[in-house]
Amino acid sequence: MSQSIEVLNLRTQRDFQYVLKMETQMKGLKAKFRQIEDDRKTLMTKHFQELKEKMDELLPLIPVLEQYKTDAKLITQFKEEIRNLSAVLTGIQEEIGAYDYEELHQRVLSLETRLRDCMKKLIDLKKRKEEERQVEP
Repeated sequence: MSQSIEVLNLRTQRDFQYVLKMETQMKGLKAKFRQIEDDRKTLMTKHFQELKEKMDELLPLIPVLEQYKTDAKLITQFKEEIRNLSAVLTGIQEEIGAYDYEELHQRVLSLETRLRDCMKKLIDLKKRKEEERQVEP
């Protein structure tokens, strides 16, 4: 599970770098808009085409931003689940003498099931992302 989180973290960092790069390009677009306002009558056709090309370049940013947002939410959910599991494990460590073997075994099975569910979510997410990437032109 930590390896999957690490993969998500690396992809999120890569996406963040991409977003930062796109931010610079967007600032360039903002400067172009100002320039069009200043001398729109003489340069309108030329700058309009340049802006159209820049916007076409930025269109792929939309799915990257959506994926980034989805990944960020997923990481937050994983962090919360890890906190919950840590709390449960701490409680088990504190109470280990208070339960007999059967009760402890049931708790272990419950935790294993939760862990499998988390891993299944990660696998499903990875498959969906791979399918989405295969569908993209």
